[in-house]
Amino acid sequence: MPPLLGDAPDGSRRALAAALAPGAVALGAAGALAALENLAHWAVFGLPYVASAALIALAPGTPAARPGAIVRAYPAAAAAALVVAAVAGPSQAGAAVAAGLAVVAMALLRAPHVPAAVCAGAIGLTDPGIGYVGTTLVPALLVVLGVATVAGRVLPGFVYPARVARAG
Repeated sequence: MPPLLGDAPDGSRRALAAALAPGAVALGAAGALAALENLAHWAVFGLPYVASAALIALAPGTPAARPGAIVRAYPAAAAAALVVAAVAGPSQAGAAVAAGLAVVAMALLRAPHVPAAVCAGAIGLTDPGIGYVGTTLVPALLVVLGVATVAGRVLPGFVYPARVARAG
């Protein structure tokens, strides 16, 4: 057995086990996105959604990884970006405006999910049209949140969604 996997007194075995759970979550979500894209021919394997999976995997208890933040941030970001793209057409300037408006929307909604701003920028750059919502946004969010939720129930050492302690 390699030393890293042995019963080293410095806890390296525990550290490796702790790192494998987030890796499995990110790989599972990215793999599911890739499979869905290949089967349904929907453009769901996008960098924003892979980044969301990585954020959830690495920091599942943070405000940015909470399901509520994700399901508020992405639609708001996409809506702002689709309007910008429809009015101004696809461009780098449109992408910048869309990303900026997405950040404003996330701040107002208290939904700090940074990958949604990347999504807005991509929409502003490419103008995929309103069909993006049904063939990319919704399926991608269902896959990422679904994989993370299942992993939180079956994968040792991974808790998602994080349980927030209630005061009182």
